[in-house]
Amino acid sequence: MWLAIALSLLVVWLLYKYYISVYDLWKKRGIPYYPSKFPFGCSHEILTHPRFGAYLHDEMYKKLAPNPMFGLFVMRVPMLHVRDPELIQLILTKEFSHFRERMFFKSSEKDLLSQNLFGLGSEKWRALRVKLTPTFTSGKMKAMFPLFVNCAEAFDSLIISKIGSNVDIKDLVGRLTTDIICCCAFGLDINTIQEPDHELRRIGAQAFQMRFIDRVKILILQAMPKIANKIEARLSPKETEDYIVKLVEDTMEYRKKNNIKRNDFLDLLIQLNNKGTIGDDMKDEIEEQKCQPFELTIGLMAAQCFVFFIAGFETSSSVQSFCLYELAVNQDIQTRVRKEIDEIIEKHGGLTYQAVHEMEYLDMVISETMRKYPTLPLLMRYCTKSITTRYGYKIEAGDSILIPVWSLHHDPEYYPDPEKFNPERFSEQNRESIKPYTYLPFGEGPRMCIGMRFGQLQTKVGLITLLRKSRVEPCAATKIPLVLGPSPMITAPKDPIVLKLVPQS
Repeated sequence: MWLAIALSLLVVWLLYKYYISVYDLWKKRGIPYYPSKFPFGCSHEILTHPRFGAYLHDEMYKKLAPNPMFGLFVMRVPMLHVRDPELIQLILTKEFSHFRERMFFKSSEKDLLSQNLFGLGSEKWRALRVKLTPTFTSGKMKAMFPLFVNCAEAFDSLIISKIGSNVDIKDLVGRLTTDIICCCAFGLDINTIQEPDHELRRIGAQAFQMRFIDRVKILILQAMPKIANKIEARLSPKETEDYIVKLVEDTMEYRKKNNIKRNDFLDLLIQLNNKGTIGDDMKDEIEEQKCQPFELTIGLMAAQCFVFFIAGFETSSSVQSFCLYELAVNQDIQTRVRKEIDEIIEKHGGLTYQAVHEMEYLDMVISETMRKYPTLPLLMRYCTKSITTRYGYKIEAGDSILIPVWSLHHDPEYYPDPEKFNPERFSEQNRESIKPYTYLPFGEGPRMCIGMRFGQLQTKVGLITLLRKSRVEPCAATKIPLVLGPSPMITAPKDPIVLKLVPQS
């Protein structure tokens, strides 16, 4: 018995030594590093997330300043935290061919919805990105704008019915966001403005809510990708996948049967699907090699629809809700925004595409909102080809990169008094002084957000529609200051943002 106990202890000790054996990697490579401990690496917060995830990275960002980059461990996975704007520019743009991958782990190919443009590997990503980009040009946005206006007009009646009431502002604007995305991208009239319990609303609201088991899954993918592939770990629930795939199949069948063409996102996917393969007519401009052709299956189509829906839903509804919170607690800024909206709409005789683009102060307010509350507090990249930086540090193939968007946006070196909501930072005269690659709400470079124009337009339409009908004010249920929740993936409030809608003065 004693021999068995001794052998068991030896095995445990050897496993422990193997687990921590990587923790001297950064010291060997001569790169500054944040200390790591068994079993979580840099911090237990990686798993437990007792607070907003960006706060831990911000503490490391400050503690290891002014180093341009430093190493850390998530469990036993090494990562490089890059805080220098010039290095960030090198990674996202200048030497993009070395950092084309976004994810350092791969989910199972049987997890269909994870095979989307955000997480796809470089070959499929490049081919799809080039083909899908025409959907999001300014010309396409202008052509779609009447659909935005139709959704906004339906939203008017809901706002009027809520005047005098305290409302969960994200739930309110999320109804308009959902209708716009479904109408403009997929040709679906789901009317969540009047029927808020639609299944797509539930899916959108839960997409970024992480349970403990979800965090464990991601840690498995990070720390043990080979094991994760064998057990076919998935990021999205099977029932969600089944629902989205069937929705795309049914919509495609309906359009084919009734010969319907809408020139929307789904139409472009259908055209690519009919062609059979993607990438066979392309030349990779970066690697100067042919892209490997691949078939655009129903599953891949559903994945693109899914990521466009949840990204558009979460980003736009979050930006609007944070923006309205700041306008509620900064009434002078709200007054100026509403004055600009009224004057420009009167000038154009209604809400037009040109009118929206002339609202310069509204654009400044939204830009400042995205600075203070970036939807993605961290950007991730994966090095595929080694490169030596101008600081002498070498980034090796296989290194995972973290870019601390939250910390950059709240660094007083780049944004004095960063906790103050100050739209003047983004005035025409001040915008030019912002240091490049310190403002990254949509990322930068070839893998920046493809739907940026769409997201900005629906955000502006939502804010314009609400502020034309009402003023937002704090109420007894409004949390001041705002407390952010423990989500590791996105910037979200801990509790619902509750504001009062009052009639225009």
